[in-house]
Amino acid sequence: MKCLRAHFDADENPFGSPYDVFAVDGRHPRGELRDLRLRPDGTVVELCVLEDAPPDIEARLADHPDIVDFDAGETADGGVVCHVHLVPDDDVRRLLELVDEHDLLLDTPIRLTREGVVVNVLGSHAQLSGAVASLPDSLTDAFCVDGLSDYEPVRGGVRADLTARQREVLEAAVERGYYDIPRRVSVEELAAELGCSQSTVSEHLRKVESRVMNRLG
Repeated sequence: MKCLRAHFDADENPFGSPYDVFAVDGRHPRGELRDLRLRPDGTVVELCVLEDAPPDIEARLADHPDIVDFDAGETADGGVVCHVHLVPDDDVRRLLELVDEHDLLLDTPIRLTREGVVVNVLGSHAQLSGAVASLPDSLTDAFCVDGLSDYEPVRGGVRADLTARQREVLEAAVERGYYDIPRRVSVEELAAELGCSQSTVSEHLRKVESRVMNRLG
C-alpha cells in the first residue's frame, strides 16, 4: 500500500466558505479533522478539533447558510471541538467522491495548518495516480504533492500522547535544530516562526520532554 502525502495551499482556499468560520484574526485555523464523511445526500459530516477558534465560533456556525447542524465545545487544553454537518462546495464534494470512486482511504487526522490542509491518502499506485489525474481543474493550483512512499502506520507511543499543538512545536524544534549540538535555533526564533510567545513554546517543549522522560524512567 502506498501513502500519498499532499497539501492544499490555504491561500487558494479550496474548501469553500464554511471553513472561513474557523478563521482567527484573518488567519487560517490550526487543528485536525478527526473524521470526514460524505453522506448519500451530498452533505458532509466532520469532527474538527481546533487549537484555537474565534470567541464567537458558535454564533458563526449558527449563522452560516451552508451549516446544517453543529455541536461545539471547549477541550481541556483550551481548544475547540466541533461536530459539523454542512453543505460542501462542489470541489470538496468532488474530492470526497474521488476517494470513494478510486477505493482510497484518508489516513486521519487530516491536519489543518496556517499554510493549508495536509492529507495522507492511502491506496495502490494506480489508484492514487487515477485520483490525482481526475482532480477538478479548479483545484490543481492549490494541490501540491509532497511525496509518495510505502505506508508505514504510526504506532502508539509518546507521540500519540501529545496534543496536536505539542506535536507541531516538537516537529518545528527538531526540524530547525533545537536539539542539535550545538543548538541551531533558539526558543525566540521558534516562537516567531510558530506565531506564539516564547513562554508558550517553552511550556510545550517542557511538557513534551516530561512525557519522554516519564516513559524512559
